[in-house]
Amino acid sequence: MTRPELVIKGRVLMGNEAQTICIGIVDGKITVMGKDLDGDEFLDYSKYLIMPGGIDIHTHMRDPGFTDKEDFNTGTMAAAFGGTTTILDMPNTKPMVTTTQQLKDKLDIIEKKANVDYGLYASLTPDSNIKELKELAVGFKLFMAETTSAIPISEDEIRDVLVDPELDGQVVSVHAESPERFRDIEVTDLTTHDDSRPASAEVVAVDTITQMKTSAIMHFAHLTDLMSFEKAFGYSNEITPHHMLLSTSNVHGTKGKVNPPLRNIREQASLFTAFVKAQVGIVASDHAPHTVGEKILPFGEAPSGLPGVETRLPMMLALVQSEQVSLGLVQATCCHNPAKLFSLPKGQIDVGFDADLSIFDMNKTTKIEGDKLHSKCGWTPFEGYNAIFPEHVFLGGEEIISDGELVRKGKGKKI
Repeated sequence: MTRPELVIKGRVLMGNEAQTICIGIVDGKITVMGKDLDGDEFLDYSKYLIMPGGIDIHTHMRDPGFTDKEDFNTGTMAAAFGGTTTILDMPNTKPMVTTTQQLKDKLDIIEKKANVDYGLYASLTPDSNIKELKELAVGFKLFMAETTSAIPISEDEIRDVLVDPELDGQVVSVHAESPERFRDIEVTDLTTHDDSRPASAEVVAVDTITQMKTSAIMHFAHLTDLMSFEKAFGYSNEITPHHMLLSTSNVHGTKGKVNPPLRNIREQASLFTAFVKAQVGIVASDHAPHTVGEKILPFGEAPSGLPGVETRLPMMLALVQSEQVSLGLVQATCCHNPAKLFSLPKGQIDVGFDADLSIFDMNKTTKIEGDKLHSKCGWTPFEGYNAIFPEHVFLGGEEIISDGELVRKGKGKKI
């Protein structure tokens, strides 16, 4: 066996218990684990928790086309500072990624900016060349309703495209809202925004997709209603921290405006309970930043979307520290399950997996402050919430965050 180039010692979740383990790394991969290991370099983090690098399968890095809000450098930097080492980016940029050339162009623009590993979705449309796109895209995004810079397609078009045999085994992430259930009312606050795009629109959309024939792997993004989770039973599903922690009554104005909307406090509480009971498969941020200037517009004019890639995993760990959720649940929903859905050699601390590691001092809880985060947008809907940010982050065995500082830029690779 090759002698490890690097050995990292720390507390790792093994089964239901955190144990002190040595992790041996060669060429960016975990090659051996044990109680005592020697290596060319040894790092002792015995007092810290070592987690697999987080995987966020739902981000909008806004590059290209909207780089006043975010770009791939700042967005992936924010991911790294939050302990996330892999992000998947949605196609509703400018231009919308619907063709192979647009996908190639986007890859060319972002490849030297990435601070963590990344994959790109392509938008699924009636004209999509799925055979070509799937060679470069990590998956496909299906928009059933209008949302920021996205082009939705009709139910008949969806039915036709989902039977394409080229989709066999491909992940299709669904923005599930049925526009026929939207209400044409004046939107002036979070409550009327919720009323205008009610949970019933989501439930109907989920039910519609589950009745369609396809060989694709269907994944339901950012679900907000318990009935939606019931309808999506047997399918991959996702929840966001903002839908499980924020409601129409505990966040201020446009900082809570997002699609699908935040729900009332009763529904929000039931979503959090569903998460605690492990009824949720994946936690994703739906990181969708807008500038402060855009967010201070009158409610009806302000765009929908919230930043969250940097705070997703740290907030979940603060919930672990306060004994509201288990570490195993957080590791499963933020690391392991996302990797499994996309068949990535990540999300697990085990031999053969990528040495993407995030290291946390679980006794160091801090309050989130928007102006100290690293997204270009400079604000957060989670101001004042508890979080535990990583002390060190490793990507492919290389340290990229050390003592809260970015020490290696541009190390991210396309997955």
